[in-house]
Amino acid sequence: MSTAARILVTDLGSVLFDFDPGHRLDLLSERTGLPGDELHRRLFESGFETRCEAGEFTAEEIRAEVGARIGFDGDLEELSELWTSAFRLNGAVLEILVETGLPLAIFSNNGPLFADFFDARYPEAAQWFRHRYFACRLQVRKPEDAAYAAVEAGLRSAFDASPRDLFFIDDNRQNTAKAAARGWQVHTFANAGALRTILAAAI
Repeated sequence: MSTAARILVTDLGSVLFDFDPGHRLDLLSERTGLPGDELHRRLFESGFETRCEAGEFTAEEIRAEVGARIGFDGDLEELSELWTSAFRLNGAVLEILVETGLPLAIFSNNGPLFADFFDARYPEAAQWFRHRYFACRLQVRKPEDAAYAAVEAGLRSAFDASPRDLFFIDDNRQNTAKAAARGWQVHTFANAGALRTILAAAI
């Protein structure tokens, strides 16, 4: 008999939040005058965003670097608003997670422009997630084993939880496969309906 899940651990982009990076590029393009493909090249294809996610820069350092890369002259608050414009809360998913009554944790590769502003930008979601594991704070990204080990250590300390107590929801099969290999229960997210069904069987 399988172990009932005790803690739900969720990704953000394309799970708890619908993710539209094109919208973010459109807004950045309006703000800077640079075309979207050039913004994508300088900020994303260059590996800069990955370095931000891995915790190489503070939020203020990111603002300065973005200014140098694309000529953005706004403050950190404006940059965070532009950056997080790619994310729109999926209310159905949040409702499903909250209705389980289980503790909720975030495990995300997002960087400081999301992590540092989560409470202010998305209070309706943030209030439910006391346990947050952002790559920029762990200084390691999924699917590296060290990232999963850090989540395991944090939730073991908070709840005396073992890996089999954790139920991980992510849209990336590589990420869920790594969690499964470590003994977590997992679901590769496709839609809210499927999530509701799988959680009903897991808890």
